Amino acid sequence: MAIYGIGIDLVQLDRHQAMLSRWGKRFEKRVFTPFECRVCADKKDQAACLAMRFAAKEAFVKALGTGMRTPVRWLDIEVRNDQLGKPEIFLSQRALRFCEEVGITGWHLSLTDDGRYGAAVVVVER
Repeated sequence: MAIYGIGIDLVQLDRHQAMLSRWGKRFEKRVFTPFECRVCADKKDQAACLAMRFAAKEAFVKALGTGMRTPVRWLDIEVRNDQLGKPEIFLSQRALRFCEEVGITGWHLSLTDDGRYGAAVVVVER
């Protein structure tokens, strides 16, 4: 397999908190799946949890080279953690079809934070 693309995104966690405070549920429903909202609602720092998912989605579309527009939009990308806590990206059927059409066979996600910032890196394979 070969690398199709690499994407990275950096988020300022307090800036994301400000967006949540200003736009609340409207922002959450536009950007995050119901599953992501439920998972992050149970966390000590909900804003940081959502910010990391925001960064993952941005990094993914950067790796695709499409930006955040059809056929891959915010709600087409969902970030989940496996049993060991490793973050993984799951796609809607529409996004999966697009990936298949361009020959994408897999992707990898890494997340990190230091208290003030969070970052996501995505590598997409073909």
